[in-house]
This record gives sequence, C-alpha cells and structure tokens, in this order.
Amino acid sequence: MSSSNDYIRFALDIEDHNIVFKDYFYKILNGTKYKIYEAELIQPACPFCSSVSLIHNGHLKIHVRYITANASVPVLIRLFKQRIKCRDCSKRSMAQSSLVNKYCCISNTSKLKILSALTEDRSMTSIAREHNTSVNTVQRVLASCF
Repeated sequence: MSSSNDYIRFALDIEDHNIVFKDYFYKILNGTKYKIYEAELIQPACPFCSSVSLIHNGHLKIHVRYITANASVPVLIRLFKQRIKCRDCSKRSMAQSSLVNKYCCISNTSKLKILSALTEDRSMTSIAREHNTSVNTVQRVLASCF
C-alpha cells in the first residue's frame, strides 16, 4: 500500500482494505466544483467457494456521493468495481463493499448523516442542499427506516 492510499482512506474514514485509491483531483460538473477521488474495489477471493484462482473480467465504474465537511465542495468517489470469474466454480461476481450498497450510488455514511439531520426540525430541501443530494433521496432514506 502506498502512503497516499493510506492517507486518503484515513482522511475519508474508510476502513475497507479492498478499496485502493489511485488519484484525486478537482473537476467542475454542472457548474459545481467537485473533489473527485479515483479508487478501485478489488475482489480478493470468490464469494461462493473462497477460491483465489480468479479471472479478472473488467470493471464497472460508479460515482459514489460521499460526506464532506465543506458543503460547497462535494466529494465524489469514482469507484471501479472489479468483475471476476472463478476458475474453480465458474461463477461470475462483482466486488462489493460496505462503503455503498449494491445498485446504489450514495454512500452508507451519507445516508446515516442524512438520517441524523432528519431528527432536527428542518425542511427536507435544506437537508438535501446541505448533503448535495435530491429531496427524493432524503425521502427514500426516511422511508427506509420504516
């Protein structure tokens, strides 16, 4: 592991060791300045048979919205999830992490922060604006509690 990878993981408070950070930069998207981290999510073993004899079959790129201390500069993690095929059981899978749920692009820590903001007496619009998400996302997080 490189020291910059460890520093980024420490700064973002990410404990998953299968995420390897490659680079970070600023980019303007839709008129908003974003801080973008590039990372790869690796699959060390087959989730079905625990074999380490794997064939790497490309990556799936997702953009994960992550929490930030400065709401004026939102954070995106450009995550490349590794696709694999097991040589032993011939099953295919994709790397998964506790950072983000399957089929989702908003990090679990962002959802928890939105949930804690919902306990205060504030509008959903102000919560969505503060966390750089939509009002529908805030409503979905609220509905997931029931």
